[in-house]
Amino acid sequence: MDSSDGDGSGLLSSRSFTRWTLTFHDGSKLYITEHLNQGIIQMYFYNWVSISGEVLAKFHSEPHDEDKRYQTVTEPFHIHPPEEAKIHNSTRHPNFYHQELPQILEAIFIYMLASKKI
Repeated sequence: MDSSDGDGSGLLSSRSFTRWTLTFHDGSKLYITEHLNQGIIQMYFYNWVSISGEVLAKFHSEPHDEDKRYQTVTEPFHIHPPEEAKIHNSTRHPNFYHQELPQILEAIFIYMLASKKI
């Protein structure tokens, strides 16, 4: 695994944002964007993409207070599936268990083990 500053957006980490990219053995990447307030994560976007750039999963924590149709039972935590798995543009799934970076990395690791990618 390799890591670098920046989250694929062209921006680097700052006082208000942690932006990082982790590259895994299979070439997939986890783009990490964490919005910080006095050093505490207020909101995050962890986007896992394949080597070709296709979304594998997006783990987000932004609230959808403005429109209840976009909320999940684990609001603000939710997972966006890959495009081909979406039923419609607002498809989000509840995220009960993978709400922090170590848990998300563990889920990716288990997926790679099960897929025999590592």
